[in-house]
Amino acid sequence: MNGEFLIPVFLFGGTAAVLVVYFNNRHKERMAMIEKGVSPAEFKGTPLREMLRANPLSSLKWGLLTMFVGIGLMVGTFLERSLYWHDSVYPACMLIFGGLALILFYWIASRKFKAD
Repeated sequence: MNGEFLIPVFLFGGTAAVLVVYFNNRHKERMAMIEKGVSPAEFKGTPLREMLRANPLSSLKWGLLTMFVGIGLMVGTFLERSLYWHDSVYPACMLIFGGLALILFYWIASRKFKAD
């Protein structure tokens, strides 16, 4: 019996199980808050939405990170094909350029907050 068909079953089943547990716990937490007399309007916003709203530079960070990881992938491909390096150059270049992107983001964000 070939077990390859179990991979997507466990993938989607595991994802569904995590979502069910998350929403069930959120519902229980909200019901407990209502029982204690907390207004439902106080927990309309989820912490993720508030966190994303609180950091306006989040899009810049993720944009820089994905762009530089893509550049790292291109540089890794170039190095592997032109210099005949091993395949281990791909993750190395992606991590190096990802780190450079986060350093660049920190530099941009610190300059922006100093200006404000």
